[in-house]
Amino acid sequence: MKNKNQIWYMGYILSLLLVLIILFTDFSKMADIGLAILFSAICGVSHVQILHDKMMKNDADYKISVMDERNIMIKEKAGNVTNIVNTILLGLSTVIFICLDYVIPAMITGAIITVQPVILIIVSNVLEKKM
Repeated sequence: MKNKNQIWYMGYILSLLLVLIILFTDFSKMADIGLAILFSAICGVSHVQILHDKMMKNDADYKISVMDERNIMIKEKAGNVTNIVNTILLGLSTVIFICLDYVIPAMITGAIITVQPVILIIVSNVLEKKM
């Protein structure tokens, strides 16, 4: 259990390293913006996960709420609907990129659309074997 939580503390360290890279290197403005977005994502995910783990240990009401079967079912359905909407939006963006003659972005979003069902099948098989 302790090793599982250590990865999230590593996120804090990685976030600090990203800030130091931004401050002490002479990258372009776009690279700094990309690093700042990466910093925000890593720091945010790490902080939320650490907070969640602490609340699961210390707050009985929170743990009951998270582990409630109804809430779990709602999260699963919301995830499925979100995946469908995300696929539709990626498809629309691919068509828009093709219409605007942006070939490389169209290929990237098309590849993402192609890979999504494969990922879904692999994850479903792995989860089915675990259950």
